[in-house]
Amino acid sequence: MTFKLLRRGSARCIGLLSAFVTILLCLYYISIGQPNPTHMPDANTVGLPVSLSRVQSPPAAALNAFSVVNSNSVVQQHRQSPSVSKEATQQQALVQHDKLKTAAEPESPRNINWGDKCYMLLQSETNITSAEEHSRFDFQPEWMRSKEYWDRGFEERYEAQKKDKQRPPLKVIVVPHSHNDPGWLKTFFDYFQMDSRQILNLLVTKMQQYKDMTFIWSEISFLQLWWDQAHPTKQRAFKHLVNSGRIEITTGGWVMTDEANVHIYPMLDQLIEGHQWLKNNLNVTPKVGWSIDPFGHGSTVPYLLSGAQFEGTIIQRIHYAWKEWFARQQTGDFIWTPYWRSAKGQGKLLTHNMPFDIYSIKGSCGPHPSICLNFDFRKIPGEYTEYSLKAQYITDDNVEEKAQLLLEQYGRTASLFPHNVALIPIGDDFRYNKEREVDQQYHNYKKLISHIMANKRLYNVDIKFGTPSDYFQAIRERMGDKPFPSFKGDFFVYSDIFSEGRPAYWSGYFSTRPFYKLLSSELEHHLRAAEIIFTIAYNTACQEHHEDSIKIYEKNYEQIIHARRNLGLFQHHDAITGTSKAAVMRDYAMRLFDSTQNMIRMQEACIELLLQNASSHNHGFLLNEYERDNFSKLPRKMPLQLVSPGAMGSDEATTTTTGGAAASPAKNAEASFVIYNSLAQKRIEIVALRVQHPNVRIFNEQGVELKHIQINPVWNITDVYEQAYNDMLSAGAANAGRIRTSKRQYEVLFVAELEPLSLTTYRVQVDEFNYKRNIATVYCDDCTDKASAAETGSATVTPGAPSANVFEARAKPAGDIQLENPSMRLLFDEKSGFLKTITRKNKQQQLLQPMQCAIKFAAYRSAQFHSGAYLFKTDPEQSEAEKDVLEQYEDVRIIITSGPIASDVTVIYGPFMAHTVRIFNTRTHLDAAIYIENDIDFEPPPKNRETELFMRLVTNIDNIAPAPLQRDPLKEPAEPSSMPELPVFYSDQNGFQYHERIKVPAIGIEGNYFPITSGAFLQDSHQRLTLLTTHAQGAASYEPGQLEVMLDRRTLYDDYRGMGEGVVDSRLTRHKFWLLVEDMPSGHRVDKPPSYKVLSLQAQQLANALRYPPNLYFLSNFEQPQPALHTLVRLLPHGPLPCDVHLTTLRTLSDAQLQMFPSSSALLVLHRQGFDCSVGAQQVDMNSVCPEMGNGLGSVRFGDLQLNTIESTSLTGMSQRKRHRLRSLSQITLEPMELRTYNLTFRGEL
Repeated sequence: MTFKLLRRGSARCIGLLSAFVTILLCLYYISIGQPNPTHMPDANTVGLPVSLSRVQSPPAAALNAFSVVNSNSVVQQHRQSPSVSKEATQQQALVQHDKLKTAAEPESPRNINWGDKCYMLLQSETNITSAEEHSRFDFQPEWMRSKEYWDRGFEERYEAQKKDKQRPPLKVIVVPHSHNDPGWLKTFFDYFQMDSRQILNLLVTKMQQYKDMTFIWSEISFLQLWWDQAHPTKQRAFKHLVNSGRIEITTGGWVMTDEANVHIYPMLDQLIEGHQWLKNNLNVTPKVGWSIDPFGHGSTVPYLLSGAQFEGTIIQRIHYAWKEWFARQQTGDFIWTPYWRSAKGQGKLLTHNMPFDIYSIKGSCGPHPSICLNFDFRKIPGEYTEYSLKAQYITDDNVEEKAQLLLEQYGRTASLFPHNVALIPIGDDFRYNKEREVDQQYHNYKKLISHIMANKRLYNVDIKFGTPSDYFQAIRERMGDKPFPSFKGDFFVYSDIFSEGRPAYWSGYFSTRPFYKLLSSELEHHLRAAEIIFTIAYNTACQEHHEDSIKIYEKNYEQIIHARRNLGLFQHHDAITGTSKAAVMRDYAMRLFDSTQNMIRMQEACIELLLQNASSHNHGFLLNEYERDNFSKLPRKMPLQLVSPGAMGSDEATTTTTGGAAASPAKNAEASFVIYNSLAQKRIEIVALRVQHPNVRIFNEQGVELKHIQINPVWNITDVYEQAYNDMLSAGAANAGRIRTSKRQYEVLFVAELEPLSLTTYRVQVDEFNYKRNIATVYCDDCTDKASAAETGSATVTPGAPSANVFEARAKPAGDIQLENPSMRLLFDEKSGFLKTITRKNKQQQLLQPMQCAIKFAAYRSAQFHSGAYLFKTDPEQSEAEKDVLEQYEDVRIIITSGPIASDVTVIYGPFMAHTVRIFNTRTHLDAAIYIENDIDFEPPPKNRETELFMRLVTNIDNIAPAPLQRDPLKEPAEPSSMPELPVFYSDQNGFQYHERIKVPAIGIEGNYFPITSGAFLQDSHQRLTLLTTHAQGAASYEPGQLEVMLDRRTLYDDYRGMGEGVVDSRLTRHKFWLLVEDMPSGHRVDKPPSYKVLSLQAQQLANALRYPPNLYFLSNFEQPQPALHTLVRLLPHGPLPCDVHLTTLRTLSDAQLQMFPSSSALLVLHRQGFDCSVGAQQVDMNSVCPEMGNGLGSVRFGDLQLNTIESTSLTGMSQRKRHRLRSLSQITLEPMELRTYNLTFRGEL
């Protein structure tokens, strides 16, 4: 053959050789272009160990500082995919072009549409900016006493409009509704049994009889309960009413969510839960929002509804000054626009502001409540209300008079809008729960409507029963090409005026009952972690035919559904706000507690599958590190029990000495634990592990011993479970009540380097000789006991075993206290123990100018009957608004702990407060942050009555608003010397966005307190100070350089907003914060156009880590045989998501037919969290943890799973009008700040 080829001529031969070489080169480049399914080894496996004493460590080497590298052999135990060969076989089989490109196939290295890795966000351009307009309002208007803003100016305009022939005729949409609170004065279930079930039953019955009656329903939590119990004939009738448009589902969330305290995750999750239920049961997607009872409105809900493809939304409770302003400007219908500029123009939503005070008939038919009372026709025997006494039924004799009176109110309402359309709600709380009322309201309004329509030439009015969708359709038709005004900002703080004729600011509920707000954030964290790992584990079990695991997951999937619904239920505007009766709050708490425990167990079951080889099928060998007796107590950390291999299954592990200390472990005793990182980025965490013995060492997933760990004492005063034990030991003794260190457990601190979305196994062994170098040094006066003769003689002394007193407390040095790490030096007051100054260091470790950053604890005195669960107001009868709550506690203890990883100062004021400030020495970005922890216990009432406790940071940051923002341009310009200095700070909203807040002096501290969910910051041209938190609370910057957060509140009296009781059920609550001081970009400049302020990348990473900490699970030592486990499981085997892309959730969808069972589809929700890369600390290089890249998502893969389809959906997972499918996750493009949802369908089997 070769001879024939050569014989045909040299040209043919050369051509064939060239083709052959070209094919070889192509094959070579294809092979090197294949993504590597295995990660590069950790930095720990290469290079030299870096000592902590070295000051100038390069970022790459910094990660080496926590592991001892064995020069002889390094054990690499990274998980190779157990199905690599199987995967290669599948790739060869996938030749059809219609199949999805999986992550194992070649990907485009860069998404050219992703944008720059470093960007500046700009403010959107709108007609109305809330902060600017709000600062100009008259907060003491002349009409305050009358409680009605309708004055001569409004009346004259209304009369002029009636004579204007160019103005379109009046159109009225009458909307019957019933506002159903899923818990408030009664529990959720009690309300359903007594009211909501009857309302829905009556609707189905009566609306079949009254053919033109309409209705709206919002709370899917009630609808789901009713649907499950309703007869199929009623279900069909209800579905028919919905499909015909006579019953409109508005918003469609599980609840009508609060908008101040709710984090973005549960806010979106309850919306998804409601929409998915509606899709599966009614095959309907809501299009209009109805948010009439939250106490103030934020801009996050409109963004979410816009992403869910809504046509509009309706809001109610906003500041009385805003009500008047919108009415005068005729701008009550506006386009609510995100604060940041979007290239796609996303997040905008047409919004209707109900122009009057409240959603009842009295407060909504027109500007005069005394007249509107005549048109609430509910008259139930035994009920005596202002409307039942005043309203008269409509008869043939009075219909003309009543119609004229009513139309005058409707006409005045419509005169506040350019389109002359009025939306009139007919209802109130739990209305239409009596058959008599349904008949009364319908018949009387029907007579009025029929009379008006029969005399249309006389009245020139179009009126009918309708829905909010009818209203938005009508105003769009009327406005035509005329644009609606655009608005950016929010409507906090809400203030009413209709109760007493004076302002009442609803800023108290931002901080009411923080214990319950923390319970919600705990369930949020565990539900999100369970959702993600369940989706991966369940589909892995399906693809690998783990039949027993599939049964477990399908059986327990219902618990995930209940957890979603219980979390969603608590986002109700009377739940997470803390504004329900105490018994109702306990009912919520038990639901949250049960679901949290179930989600922890679900994580255990999923992690067990993913840790094991394909051939292993063990269950029940994981145990969460926390134990919690009931919802009312803080969770306690359980100590890890070290057991020698020969003692497994015996009682040796739990043997203790008579003194209460755990018996010395055997030399070969060990134990293992797994850390689950649910974030999609690499993270460096300080992990605190409880052990029974101080002589331990820790090995990472590669079998490499960690070079630096720290053994801290566990104090009886800061651990409630140790308190009881030590009190028992010291009962009757002279040293009763003293601060003691535990002899039963110790805290081990170590630095964990966690891969993105991973399971990492660590091992603990006994350290016979070197553990003492890890013992922290304790400085405290009169804090420890010397071992008694009885204690030392009762136990046999073992060589190498720790002595009874591991920590020998040294006397606290005289003078101010100083803590220092490579990034900063902190100075604490000698007497109070509170932080005074922060002195940061530059890259050369030189100290910079000290910065004042004093921490102060104080409280506002509550105004009795005017400060309660809802309202916040300081006592006007006191000469000083603040009081020193700490002066009553004379027993003040200061404890200083110093070690190789962390140093902290803890100050204890009796049982009231334990306050800790801690800094770290890790050579990572954590060194530039300060950790703060406050344990607050108000003690049983009447102690600390009328107390609103806050923590205040007093700094020298010059956070003064620029002059143009302080001056009203409509007034004469003020002299610069006479202008007040108004502080400005930035508060987060729902963990999703930040808003600028400028002090308005006219409304006091109560009007300048704003809700935060994850953080707040203030800044000047040189520095920024950021405070990050774990849960919702109120924050303010009332004086220049100050930032404060409300910690807890106790008000003995009701504030007359309906709850009917004070707030006295405070509980021991643990508040956690990160405090960060960063540098602003050099050179002061005014941004034109103005920039939108967000967190730095470091602050954003810390905020995510604080909200979603790593979960730690013990491997049971008492089961034999031990399963073969992977020491590192990467659930994102192809690397992390970009630094600013947060994996909000990966949520398994329920089967459409069997809704209590999972399907093979899941909703992937991604949030590209904007960050400001011009802000940061000098010494921090985040590239070592999260390198900034502008390449997009890249090659994303979840575990070993393969996908069938990827479909872009609405934000709540509904199919879009134009179905858009992607071939790969790398095709996803997100703008900064954008939130998007995709429906992923996994392959059922390999």
